Amino acid sequence: MVKVRQQPLFNRRYLMILIWVLPIVILILHRAGQQPSPLDQIHWQKALGYLMPDKRSGYQLKLILPLQNTASDEAWVANQSVERALAQRLESPSVQQRLNEIQWQARLERRSHYRSVIFHMANAPRPEQLQSIVSILSQPAPVDWSALQKRLQAERYLNSQSAEDRLLAAFGDQLRTNTHAADLYAGLWTTPLRRILIGEGLNNSDTSVPPTADGVPLSTPQAGTLIIPATGSRLDTRWELLAQPIPAPHDGASLARQRLGAELVSHLLSRMAPADADYRWLWHPLATGGYRALLLHQWTAPLPDGDRLAEQLDQALLDETRSTLLNQLDVLEAQTPEQWLDLVALYRMPLDSHTAFRATLESLNLTQARQLLTDTLVPAQSLHIRFNTAGH
Repeated sequence: MVKVRQQPLFNRRYLMILIWVLPIVILILHRAGQQPSPLDQIHWQKALGYLMPDKRSGYQLKLILPLQNTASDEAWVANQSVERALAQRLESPSVQQRLNEIQWQARLERRSHYRSVIFHMANAPRPEQLQSIVSILSQPAPVDWSALQKRLQAERYLNSQSAEDRLLAAFGDQLRTNTHAADLYAGLWTTPLRRILIGEGLNNSDTSVPPTADGVPLSTPQAGTLIIPATGSRLDTRWELLAQPIPAPHDGASLARQRLGAELVSHLLSRMAPADADYRWLWHPLATGGYRALLLHQWTAPLPDGDRLAEQLDQALLDETRSTLLNQLDVLEAQTPEQWLDLVALYRMPLDSHTAFRATLESLNLTQARQLLTDTLVPAQSLHIRFNTAGH
């Protein structure tokens, strides 16, 4: 009888090779099968602005119009005046006639940090068509600014009498903000306009570079403590405010640092808040007049400035927050890349800002993250505002 020698299917040496080689092969195959990110395909064309290919039928042309600080009463009224004047202009016969001639549709949309005029069309738009619309929109608005602002002042008064609103308005008054509505309307059309075009067949043969960030000087009120009158019988004077102006992000790295810092502060405040305290944390990275602010109610502990926040940060919270932001970027990149493109246009960031955003989040260590917090609400750069409670 012939004896059959049983040999293992894989010897030890072969198994070791598989262990080292298979992960590399899997990674290569995974990357080969991935679809290119829409954000990797955005480019700039001087005639039409930021371009992003899209397989859906039709085209969308968007004008990004930055908002400025609206914390103060006057700034809020001025910005609302501009927005309503713009809405009125879009519905005017001259604009509607031109839109019908070129078969475009238009709507006005408002986000927290900017407005956008969005045009929809079936065929790829030509630069001269956009120019004809902008030429009409940029003409002085036929608005009775005085009457409009009086109505808005009354609206603002009725809707902003809480202690939080009064504290934020007092901070906004310390910022250098243009509150002349007619000037603000004219400023919407300052060139180069922030234009975005999304649609099919948008090639990237044009290799020109988009405009860089505006570099608007930071409005810095004098740091220290500001006491404001406690007007109104039902005003809860136990609220106080700690606020600091911030520059607009100018690239993906600066946006990542601001966003990570804001998220970390939000998490840390929940750990540090006294039992009966309340708070609101605000981060408004506007293109002009941005700020971060912390509203505190019955905060009996020491004010949570940057140093105290940094002391509370640990590696676990940093990793969790970083992972959340990276996951959000993945979802945005896959499902709504146009939202990121809005930010690129708003802040005039480089085209590869999404890559820099991701790389910055991934590389920040605990020491660097703590420094981000140390630079947040620095007493020497912040304004502490509270009510005058003498006699109450």
